[in-house]
Amino acid sequence: MATKYAVFWGCQIPSRLPFFEKSIRLVLEQIGIEIIDLPGFTCCPEKTLVKSYAEDAWLLTAARNLAVAEASGLPLLTPCNGCYSTLKTVLGKIKDSVDLKERVSSRLREINLNLKGSIVVKHLVEVLHDDVGAAKIGMQVKYPLTGMRIAVHYGCHLLRPSAQLRFDDPIHPEKLDMLVRALGAESCSYDTKMLCCGSGLGFAGAQEEATALLRKKLLDLRGRADALTLVCPACFIQYDQRQFILQRQGEQLGIPVFGYQELLGLALGLSADALGLGEHRVKTDDFIRFWRERAEIIGRIKEHLDLAALKRCYGCGACLEDCPVAQLDGSFRPGEIIGDLLKGNLADLFQNQAIWQCLECHTCSELCPQKFGMEKVFIVLKGMASERGCAPSPIQGGIKTFLKTARLGAVDEKARKKFGLEALPPGGEAELRRLLGLTGQEDGGGYHERK
Repeated sequence: MATKYAVFWGCQIPSRLPFFEKSIRLVLEQIGIEIIDLPGFTCCPEKTLVKSYAEDAWLLTAARNLAVAEASGLPLLTPCNGCYSTLKTVLGKIKDSVDLKERVSSRLREINLNLKGSIVVKHLVEVLHDDVGAAKIGMQVKYPLTGMRIAVHYGCHLLRPSAQLRFDDPIHPEKLDMLVRALGAESCSYDTKMLCCGSGLGFAGAQEEATALLRKKLLDLRGRADALTLVCPACFIQYDQRQFILQRQGEQLGIPVFGYQELLGLALGLSADALGLGEHRVKTDDFIRFWRERAEIIGRIKEHLDLAALKRCYGCGACLEDCPVAQLDGSFRPGEIIGDLLKGNLADLFQNQAIWQCLECHTCSELCPQKFGMEKVFIVLKGMASERGCAPSPIQGGIKTFLKTARLGAVDEKARKKFGLEALPPGGEAELRRLLGLTGQEDGGGYHERK
């Protein structure tokens, strides 16, 4: 695996999104990728504008950039979809046509450059997925995005024209989704996943149509995703800055937008300030706060449950039909509760009275082929719900009684005497209270340890 690349930033990132450059530099350094800035690069050039003006100018400009990169002897990394599409498309055309290669080479020799066609052009996503690998990235994650629902937007020029780019399946791509999952997040499915962002319409002055495409995707994501992630600077400008304009006009779409490298940076432990997230127009604060709150609770769950075993339990479900409550009450679906837990829907679970329907009868534990038993999940959830005062009233009453008396019921000496029973010896309540550090407070929120 190459660990050193020449980098081609293009125009949009240095001019309009310098915080993208900063975050990319930071995360690549964190995962051991060195990037080298070469002198002599120009615009890639942008395909829609320059190619429409003069195809020869588009070809020669791209070829010159490729020749500059090739001279370094390094593979070329670009984080821009448009630059990637232009450079790799032109490289493919030149390698496929002897006549075009000779014509371009002849012109490049006029400025003392040569293009053999040996240069390798890679998008940032290719470097992360193909060269580093999702598994290795996952191993370096310090703060996983567990339970966060992330919608992936690839962008047209990362995938097409597929004959030249050969990046991924142009209709059903997976690479960026896999990188999102490597962070511990869910890559959520949605109908408009492959819809163009529409930024090119803005270049042509058709802002209403560009906004319509933007709105269609973001409305599709409402209620499905906590954030949208992408890797294209033009797409980011469209979804973040154009959404902000709509926000100021009173249209609250409410979908924060992240470059993938920004999510990776957060998962690696880099701060929002270091990554430049304050430069986003659509604020990311609520997303980060929600993620941190969820991560804290999931961290507590990991103290009690093996998440890998929990995932296997969810995928198995062999004991579900043996649960006596599930047999009696079709509304009790323990598998769905475990699924919600894995997704991080913890607040809803604590309020869900269904978690108290587990009888802890140990049936699932005895039958479990993995020696896990889903009752473990319900025991943990009940404990955490009790800490938050979310237990049913009878449960809370029982907890208060125990905290106050170290018993769940006082001895009824009158009833015992009726049956001629001798008085029981003194109990050990006082000793137990000292042992547990109970103060007698009736808050139902767990016992208070003696300091």
